[in-house]
Amino acid sequence: MGFPAKLLNPGEEVALDLRPHWKFLGAPACAVVAMAAGSVFALVEGVPRLADLALAAALVLCLLWLAGRWLRWASSSFVVTSQRLVVRRGVLRRTAREILLDRLTDISSSQTLLDRLLRCGDVLVESPGRDSPEVFKDLPRPAAVRNLICQLVVQSRAAFSAGGAAVPDWPEDHGPVWGRGARLEAAPGVGAPGAPEDIAGQLARLGELRRRGVISRREFATKKAELLSRM
Repeated sequence: MGFPAKLLNPGEEVALDLRPHWKFLGAPACAVVAMAAGSVFALVEGVPRLADLALAAALVLCLLWLAGRWLRWASSSFVVTSQRLVVRRGVLRRTAREILLDRLTDISSSQTLLDRLLRCGDVLVESPGRDSPEVFKDLPRPAAVRNLICQLVVQSRAAFSAGGAAVPDWPEDHGPVWGRGARLEAAPGVGAPGAPEDIAGQLARLGELRRRGVISRREFATKKAELLSRM
């Protein structure tokens, strides 16, 4: 099942929709094959009934393990759109994690030797306000995924620049931030001197930017204090 169109913003397009690599199913699948082979061997060799029952129970447990892992695999998706990264997980309890492209400060990929043979690996992204990278594990062709995200970020920044939005420099100790300042600068009425909106309206718009992740909690608190000081 693809990413629902009803969850897309106006003008937003899906560039990539992935499930985890089949490596995610490897361990339980191997266990099922091993237990099945052991059960067949036990039947052929006529081992004691107790050992036969133990192998059958182990096979059932491995099948349940495989079924549970498959449900997690089928209900997990990594989606890259023209505006954001979206990770969705869960069958009964559905969870989603979103990161706006213009919030990304670093994108990298990681592969072990086995991952390189299987053509899978992890993609790591960093954004302001987080102490460690967000890791998306066991994705197919991680280098290609990383390159696609980089291209979309560059295109997003170019689109803002072409629209006349200024992209202010971000402090060097935070690393490069593609287009992040453009979103904040282009938002009309938020803390702008002489804006026609009243203070309450500006606070509401500021809260919306914070909810969407465009600005950090620290930036929200700073702007909020500045606005309240004008009352």
